[in-house]
Amino acid sequence: MSFTGKLTRSAIISAILMLAGCNAMQTQAAMPAAPSAERANKSYSEAWVFVSDPGTDEVYIYSLPKLDLLEVDEGFTQPQGECSGNDGDVWVTGGSAKTIYKLSHSGEIIGHLSDTSGYPDGCAYDPKTGNLAVMNLLAPNSKSGALLIYPHASGPPKIYYNKDQFFYNFGGYDSSGDLFFDGRSAQGVFMLAELPANSAEAKTISVSGGTIYYPGMVQWDTASSRLIVGDQRCANEAASCVYQLSIDDGAGAIKVQTKLNTSTGGSVCDMIQGVLWNGRLIGSNFDFCGSEASATYVWPYPTGGQPTAHRSTSDSEPFGVAISAE
Repeated sequence: MSFTGKLTRSAIISAILMLAGCNAMQTQAAMPAAPSAERANKSYSEAWVFVSDPGTDEVYIYSLPKLDLLEVDEGFTQPQGECSGNDGDVWVTGGSAKTIYKLSHSGEIIGHLSDTSGYPDGCAYDPKTGNLAVMNLLAPNSKSGALLIYPHASGPPKIYYNKDQFFYNFGGYDSSGDLFFDGRSAQGVFMLAELPANSAEAKTISVSGGTIYYPGMVQWDTASSRLIVGDQRCANEAASCVYQLSIDDGAGAIKVQTKLNTSTGGSVCDMIQGVLWNGRLIGSNFDFCGSEASATYVWPYPTGGQPTAHRSTSDSEPFGVAISAE
């Protein structure tokens, strides 16, 4: 199950709290999956997209830009948000497992971090410092989530809070090492926050020029020098879009909206997390709306609209995406 899929949100959060009351399980790192024969014959210099699916407890690996399925990795517990590290590594959060898995470019699980303070939802990697940021959606016993920073991607983490925030979802670093992350207040109102580089305190960022209803992807776009923020409930409807925000002195202003369509021309029901890559946006549609199968897509960016590629043979409840390019 996805912690942020809109169809089952209440049930999922209830399940999380029940797990917390029962001393939510800890798991060890999953056993590595051997690369498939097809993938073993491909050059590891190619770029691939890793797609997590908590509905099947698997991670799918697709080629880019055509989305040929290369491999299905098993052995995870509720894989969710993803982020890319150095050397093509990919980090995958494991929600109820309270674990962050580290995968190599070849798809092997080569390490993991424990998260004893909550239920990890999203993550972000700072290539300047090697620090790994993890956003805990919630803490046990119905307590607020938190922002965890693992120095050099190793434990134990330093814990940060935004005093205005209750739920923590996704994040991304800019080129200066500032971390931006989204979430919601205790009342369910969207929030955007920043932990400036070398700061001990996170702060709320005001958003003007429009309304973001439900937290999605967060990524710094070096091409436009703007922050990219996803909305899983665009215009307060069962549709997803992404926004470009200019950031100035602790305030964000929406400048561009990118709408996303499925391969049949309908609106994407729920892209939980997306990622920018080479003038494209890659993400999956968790189609709880039931209009068509869940699928992974490649859209032109920032124009959006019709996808240039899609794949629907594997996805059940696709959640997170990250690019692995060695």
